Amino acid sequence: MELSAGLRSRLAELRGDLLHERPLQGTVPDAGWLACDLLEAGLDTPAVQELAGQALSIGPMSEVESLVRQMLTEAGFPPIDVRRDPWAVARDVAQGIAEGSLPVPRGADFLIVESMSACGHPEEIMELMLLIDDWEALRGEPPTDEELRDRAARVVEAADAHLGGETGGAA
Repeated sequence: MELSAGLRSRLAELRGDLLHERPLQGTVPDAGWLACDLLEAGLDTPAVQELAGQALSIGPMSEVESLVRQMLTEAGFPPIDVRRDPWAVARDVAQGIAEGSLPVPRGADFLIVESMSACGHPEEIMELMLLIDDWEALRGEPPTDEELRDRAARVVEAADAHLGGETGGAA
């Protein structure tokens, strides 16, 4: 089952919110209606069903965060555990950017602010930062999402090399 670009974007945004360990924005009905849309798209899983039943509830989305996390996992957008080895986290974040399962701005921000120092200022993350921060001086036009995804793919390669070729896994 292939999810629409709109549904993938909504799931990626939630995944990005969890990456920064911020309280989830929105309300329980927001999560419920997203779950309803996922059901309509053919994703019929336990967490999606349970959240769909919350569509008419009230309260902040943080009240159903564990269900949201489970729904993201069931939809193929597993939250990234940021408590692991910094290179494994950087790999998963960069992979999310490259494949589109994390919004470019949130993922790039995490790599620059959180991962760069923890990973010893690798050249690949520095290049991503320069592309984002110094584009006016370097080229006169902002980088495209595709260019940023390409740079993120280079971070994945560097992380794989650092980790000895093992994949980080998003768990």
